[in-house]
Amino acid sequence: MVYHSYFVAWFAALLSQLKSIGKTYAIIVLDNASYHKGIPDDTPKGIWFKVQLLEACTWYGVEVTAYEYKSQIWQKLQVHIKTHVHPVIVAMTAEQGYTVQYTPTYHSRLQPIELVWAYVKGIVGRAYLVDTTFTDVRLRLNVVFDSLPSDVVYKCIMNSVNEVKRLDTYIKALEAADECDGAIDDSESDQEVSADDCDLSDCGINLDLDA
Repeated sequence: MVYHSYFVAWFAALLSQLKSIGKTYAIIVLDNASYHKGIPDDTPKGIWFKVQLLEACTWYGVEVTAYEYKSQIWQKLQVHIKTHVHPVIVAMTAEQGYTVQYTPTYHSRLQPIELVWAYVKGIVGRAYLVDTTFTDVRLRLNVVFDSLPSDVVYKCIMNSVNEVKRLDTYIKALEAADECDGAIDDSESDQEVSADDCDLSDCGINLDLDA
């Protein structure tokens, strides 16, 4: 994956910069783009031959037998990979004492950099003409980034902070509602009566066996 290779190289430079400025602990927040989650190239794949998958199972300590179908072996390997094989950048980050945190899908507002990027693209996009070239776009991007006002960055960060607070309030409200519903259900259960306690006189039914 080309994008993943480029991103890994860029990410390595980022980790190096964090180390150079003395950051001993940091949480790096990323969205769910596929190239953010690429696993090592030598990770087993479903297109491998059965014998290769068996060798991988031996390497990972996954219990299988040669008598199983390839599909069964691959299914077991997939479970192990999903649980134990981490994305390349997650492993890189852990080695440096940092942490990667992925934001929920479809929540770009939780990423200040996405808001900054939208701001920059808006300015560059409004300067587009029919004769604009890729070189022009690149130069304009550099100019806008170099002149990015600090208050814009601050507002983008605060927008994300406020979105986190809003989601936190919303989730807590849902949890409170669930707890309330549970309490009502328990109360209704406590008030249930047995058939022996039911009064059927209003229904015109006489259960007096001596009558």
